[in-house]
Amino acid sequence: MCGIFGCVNQQNLKGADLIRVSETLKHRGPDDEGFLSWEGGRARPYSGPDSKVKSTPLQSDFQVRNALVHRRLSILDLSAKGHQPMSLNDRNIHIVFNGEIYNFQKLAREHNLELQSGSDTEVILRLYEKFGIECFGLFRGMWALAILDLKKNKLILSRDRFGIKPLHYRSSEMSFAFCSEIKPLLSLNKNESPEISTDSMLEYVVFGASNDPNETFFKGINSLKPGCSLSIDLTTLACEERSYYDLEEAVNSKNGRSKEKFEDLFMESIREHIISDVDVGSCLSGGLDSSLIVSQAAKAYKGTFRTYTCSFPGSDIDESRFARILGEKYSRVQQHFTNPRGPEFLNSIEHLIDIHERPIGSASIFAQYAVMKLASENGAKVLLDGQGADEVLGGYYPFAGAYLLGLMKSGNIPGFLNAYRQLKNNFNPHMQKAMLRAGYYDLPAKAQLKARQKARLGFDLLTPDYQEYVQKLSPPSRGDSNFKKLGLKSIQYGLYELLQYEDRNAMAFSIETRVPFLDHRLVEWALTQKPSRLITKGWTKYPIRQILEKESLPKIAWRKDKLGFVAPQEKWMKESSRELNELIESREIPGIFDQKKVRALMHKPLTENEHLSEFWRLLSLVIWKEKFKVALK
Repeated sequence: MCGIFGCVNQQNLKGADLIRVSETLKHRGPDDEGFLSWEGGRARPYSGPDSKVKSTPLQSDFQVRNALVHRRLSILDLSAKGHQPMSLNDRNIHIVFNGEIYNFQKLAREHNLELQSGSDTEVILRLYEKFGIECFGLFRGMWALAILDLKKNKLILSRDRFGIKPLHYRSSEMSFAFCSEIKPLLSLNKNESPEISTDSMLEYVVFGASNDPNETFFKGINSLKPGCSLSIDLTTLACEERSYYDLEEAVNSKNGRSKEKFEDLFMESIREHIISDVDVGSCLSGGLDSSLIVSQAAKAYKGTFRTYTCSFPGSDIDESRFARILGEKYSRVQQHFTNPRGPEFLNSIEHLIDIHERPIGSASIFAQYAVMKLASENGAKVLLDGQGADEVLGGYYPFAGAYLLGLMKSGNIPGFLNAYRQLKNNFNPHMQKAMLRAGYYDLPAKAQLKARQKARLGFDLLTPDYQEYVQKLSPPSRGDSNFKKLGLKSIQYGLYELLQYEDRNAMAFSIETRVPFLDHRLVEWALTQKPSRLITKGWTKYPIRQILEKESLPKIAWRKDKLGFVAPQEKWMKESSRELNELIESREIPGIFDQKKVRALMHKPLTENEHLSEFWRLLSLVIWKEKFKVALK
C-alpha cells in the first residue's frame, strides 16, 4: 500500500512543497519515496530524503509545475525494482500506484509479458502499454493509480471497482491535482480557507449521511468514483470520466445463471489475498465474517498466521470468547488482543479526525483504530479484514425486513409466516421493526423526511431557520425495500464509507488491509442469488455458516447474536463525560445550531444508541471544522 500525489500546471510550486507533500503521506509508505517532474514532453526522476533509489536530488528551490510523488509501503518485490514512480522509458509512460493486483501473476503469463521485476506495478504498466485504459477491466484487486502517458499527452487516473483505495482530486481551468489524502490538496491553495456547503453539513447533521457517496466534505475536492477512470488532457486540462465497471449491469447480465459455488470463489479469493513478500495476518472480531477468513487463511497460509482482536471484558458486546475458539482450533494461528477504553478514545479523537479528514460517525471507529495500533506494535504490515460480507450476503438487519416484505408482496403468505417465525428465533426477535425499516423506502419523499426528523436528534438541535431550510432537502436514498436493490445500495453507500474508515485507520499505522469478500466475482455471485439462498431457515449469511459448520466450528457457525464492529459508547461516555463536555464547550459551535439546545444536550444522559452516535457526530463535526479551519458557505 502506498500514498500517491500528482499535479499538472500547478503555479508557485517548489521542490520543498513536494517534499512536504511526501512527508505528509509518509505513514502510507515509510519504506521509500520517489519524485518525477516533466516539462515539454520529457520526464525526469528525482530523489528525496527518504528515497532508497538515488537519482538527482530534489532541490528545495526547484520550480515545479508538473509532478508525480510516491510513498512506498513495500509488499511485493521488496527490491529497488519496485521503486516508483515506475517508468517505461522507451514509451515515456510513467505510473504511481497504490494497491494490489491479485491476479498479476496470472495476467503476466496469459499475455506473455516480459518483466524486469516481481511487482504488480510493472504488470499494470505493460498491460496499459498493450491495451490502453481497457486494461483496468482485467484486474482483480484494489487500486488507485495515475498513469502519465506523455506520448498521448494525457494523465489517466483509475480506481478499483468498489472504492477500496481512496483517490481525491481538485480540478480547475488552470490546474489539476490528485492525492490519496486531502491535506496535500488543501496545501496547494495556501491563501484559501477550506469550505463546506450548507447542504452537505445539514445532510450530515440531520440524516447522518449525504446524498452523494463521494462527498469529501470539502468544496472543490472530489473523489474519483469507484469503477471509473479519468483522463486529463495535459494541455487543455479537459477531463473525461469513463466507467469500466458497473456492478448492477454485471449482475443483470448474468441473469441468475451463475454456476459457481460460494466456497470455491471464496477460497480462490483467499489464496490470492495472501500473496505477499511480507507476513500476512488478519483482523478477527469473532463474528462470522472474520472467522471464515481466519479459518480458511490459516489452512492456506504457510507460516504463522497472526490475528488481532478488540476485546471489551465484562461487556455484553465482547466477542473475544469466539475469537479464541479459532486460536484453539488452528495451531498456526497466533492471537493478539487489545482492550481500548473511553479515556483512550478521548485522548485520540483529535488524531482520529485528523487522519480521517472528516467528521466520524461513531466511537466504533476507534475500536478499529485500536486494532490497527495493536497490529502495528506487533510488526504487522498486511491484514485481511471482513468488510463487505454483510452488504454482499445480506447480513444486516434491514435485509431481513426486505426479505420478508418480498415474500409478502409476492403473495407467498405461508412462506412469509414461516420465514418470519424462523428469523425471530434465529436472528432477531424484532422482525416487525425490520419490516417497517425496509418499508420506509416505499414511502413518499416527504414522509421519509418526516420520519428521519422524528428519529434523529440532529434536526431538533438546529435553529428554526435551518429547520425550515432542511425541508427543502431530500433524504439520502441509501436503502431499499427490494432485497437485491438493497444490496446494491449498501455497497454503493454504507460499505463505501466503511472502506474509507478502514483505509485511514490502517494506513495511519502503515498497514495494508485486504478485503477478500470484495472479489468482484464473489460479489456478483451473491447478488445473482435468490434471497432464500442467503437467508435460509432464519439464518442470515447462510453460505458462510455452512462452511464454518464443515470446519467444525458450530459455536461460531450458529451464533444468533449479531454485534458488528461496535464499541461500548455509553460506557465510554460515562467514563469521560466531564472531559467530553469540557471539550465541546471549549469549541465554537457552528451557527446552524441552537446554542442553548447543544449546551443542554451535553448535560443529558444519552442511553439510546442512535442518540449516542449523534452525540459523537456533533462532537467530531465541531472538532473537524476547527481543526481544518473550515468555513460554512
